[in-house]
Amino acid sequence: MFLAKMAAVVCLLALAGLNRQRLTPALATGPAGSRNLLRSIAGEIGLAVVILGLVATWRFTPPPRALAAAAPVSLHIHTAPAMVELTLSPARAGPVLASMTFMTGDFGPLDPKEVTLVLTNSAAGIEPIERQAKRTGDGTWQVDNLVIPMPGRWRVRVDALITDFQKATLDGDVDIRP
Repeated sequence: MFLAKMAAVVCLLALAGLNRQRLTPALATGPAGSRNLLRSIAGEIGLAVVILGLVATWRFTPPPRALAAAAPVSLHIHTAPAMVELTLSPARAGPVLASMTFMTGDFGPLDPKEVTLVLTNSAAGIEPIERQAKRTGDGTWQVDNLVIPMPGRWRVRVDALITDFQKATLDGDVDIRP
């Protein structure tokens, strides 16, 4: 986008230079010179409109700090019986969508029967926040009613019921931005 804007500006300046050096002195030759100058001026006006239109699109671009605040955070927790790829989006305090994908410890498919997500911030004196995950159509598990009350380092625990008699507990830490 930036290169397109710069190319339009360079073309505009080139047309202005052409007008000044060649077409303005050609006015003395008669009507053919004035026709060429009029075409060149129309081209300049068209390029100026294009440049203003391109610059006007800048207002739709969010500032970089807004993009960083909305970025998700991913956490990979691997144990012998199971592993999980947990994504919190956005990775900031407030309402968060947690998405989890499971595999066996040797990278095979794993389809747990039940999944529970537990977040703890004992340094801030916050009791564990425990939510049941729901299976989505594509095989991932989601927790969509999760609110992280404050930023900081949070302890994450994922409890996955693999069979009626086997449960995998996966622990890790995640940093939540303000």
